[in-house]
Amino acid sequence: MTFWRTINTQAGMLRVMLTGALFSASFTASAMVNEPSSAVLTPYEARYEVLRGGSNYGEAVRSLSVTDGVYKLYTETEISLLFLSDRRRFWSEFVLENGRIQTQTFAYKRSGTGRDKGFSGIFDWQQKQLVNRNTTQPVAVNIVQYSMDEAANVEQLRLDVQNQAQTDFVYNVIDEKGQADELRFQRVGEEVLTLPYGEITAVKVARVRENSRRETDYWFAPELGYVLVKMAQREDGDEVATLQLSHIEQ
Repeated sequence: MTFWRTINTQAGMLRVMLTGALFSASFTASAMVNEPSSAVLTPYEARYEVLRGGSNYGEAVRSLSVTDGVYKLYTETEISLLFLSDRRRFWSEFVLENGRIQTQTFAYKRSGTGRDKGFSGIFDWQQKQLVNRNTTQPVAVNIVQYSMDEAANVEQLRLDVQNQAQTDFVYNVIDEKGQADELRFQRVGEEVLTLPYGEITAVKVARVRENSRRETDYWFAPELGYVLVKMAQREDGDEVATLQLSHIEQ
């Protein structure tokens, strides 16, 4: 019994690590203060280590490119624990309209131990509706209010933290199931981090949750164009997983 309790506990931990995903990090579209006109989204490819208790549990990648004003984002997180595995991938194409992200298409796939999952959506801005690409049926959600997918919204937060006067962030997102959600964040301040990449100063942002045992923090580095360099999840004060930048190309 002790062995199986241990296995079940570790399986639960693995699910928590990737629920809401280390890389979807759900932020989105209605910031309280407009970002400065100098705020930009620069292309990059970043690689990360996923750690827990100092041990390496996996790796992740996040890349952003732009061609003719259309941004293409790809994220992937892969974690293994004993005989359990979990791989999550997001694809997103979006444009910037007056400093706000508007998703054009996005897709999510989860594979590994257990049942595979996925969703693929098209933001039809002419008809102002979200279309499930697999069923070709519209989804009952207001895309004028919920204008971006949850992977792309990290890039929106990346823009918004460049405005030093802005301390609170409220976002509306479409999650990996094609459902609407609202998330809140708060600027904490600057910290000097020691990462596999090296020592770097970053802006810390905390997710604001009510009546939750989970805590999630994010760090964005000004000297790297405010790219995400660290993310940490805790539950009941205990570390669940920490993602740290190891390499970046810009």
